[in-house]
Amino acid sequence: MKKVSFKNRIALCLVFVFLLPILSWSQKRIKPPKRASKVESVDAFVNNTFELYHKVFVYDSLVNAGVEIPAEIEDELVEHAEQDVDSLLQIVPDLIDDISDAPFMRQAKATLNLNKAKKALKYCGITIKTYFVGTKEEEDEKE
Repeated sequence: MKKVSFKNRIALCLVFVFLLPILSWSQKRIKPPKRASKVESVDAFVNNTFELYHKVFVYDSLVNAGVEIPAEIEDELVEHAEQDVDSLLQIVPDLIDDISDAPFMRQAKATLNLNKAKKALKYCGITIKTYFVGTKEEEDEKE
């Protein structure tokens, strides 16, 4: 039997350490960026995005846990979500100009923060579509 060298053991351990979090990623909450980009409109956009994401994630978690959510709370949640989306839409026109006027390192940090916000918005879009529009499988069952 061939012996596994110390370097191979370390490499194998590192693969497992880095691969396990990736496999369980879909069940975890997306974390907001740790540091602000210091581009005012980008930071406001990212903050508003993660406020919306938090509301959608909590609602999704409660529904998946089987908790009955009262209609009043759902209505309030939808109202706050609409306000968050409106605030996002007000910020969007200034993003590109503010990023292009910023120094290179701030541009890079702003881009990274916007990519995290994009992931959060994608989750929100998919989740909201699932709850309010339904899935194709549900439509097939109704017919």
